[in-house]
Amino acid sequence: MLVLLYKYYRILFRFAARHLWTGTRPRPGHGYIYELTFLRPLAMRVIPHLSLRGRTLLRRAYPRTEWEELLSRISSRHEMLYVTDEDGVERNKPQLDLAREICDEIPTMYEAGVRFGQNVIDVIIAGAEKAVVGTATLASLDELRGAFKLSENIILKADYRDGILGSDASLGGRAFIDLSRDALDIGVGEMVVPRALATEASRAKEELGFTLGVFAPKAEESRMADLGFDYIVTEDLGSIDSDE
Repeated sequence: MLVLLYKYYRILFRFAARHLWTGTRPRPGHGYIYELTFLRPLAMRVIPHLSLRGRTLLRRAYPRTEWEELLSRISSRHEMLYVTDEDGVERNKPQLDLAREICDEIPTMYEAGVRFGQNVIDVIIAGAEKAVVGTATLASLDELRGAFKLSENIILKADYRDGILGSDASLGGRAFIDLSRDALDIGVGEMVVPRALATEASRAKEELGFTLGVFAPKAEESRMADLGFDYIVTEDLGSIDSDE
């Protein structure tokens, strides 16, 4: 019996050392209270990334006849898919019909190049589980507020190139923690960032508390888990070529 108890507490201690931190903080008028904090997610979600772009091939192309097989394979291995609609992001012409076919097969985070709040309706009607709104295409932070009024299923994506990208001062060129504070004030509690922002975003998550994803190679899954990310978007499958 004592041996079993020893083994049990040894396993428990290892779990706590890996995932939890226990400490104290002052509570006005009540001395100190104990805190139990998760240092890293219990399970890092890996979400595959797929790009769409009309007739132009980005990487590998998937003919229409192979869509069902491809999506069946993805859905059998993953709970979620991240789709970047390059036509929507670059030309404001998202492939909503194709996105709808994908969303019918697997829960999808769909980045369609939302520019204005009302655009999020098209993404949700297409069947997306989450509408991804990128700072590079979004007109302003007020449009994010408008989008959130229409749907709470929104992820804010911090686009980055030598700084956070954005056509408006309320978005571009800001520190991530300031942007995340504003997003949280609006009600958006989930964000996704590029690998270049991983450390900065990790600190913001630790301070403010929100769901956080990162674009990163699967080889960095352990490092991103240590930084406190909830999921990585990775294993880019290439592009689906539309013949329409």
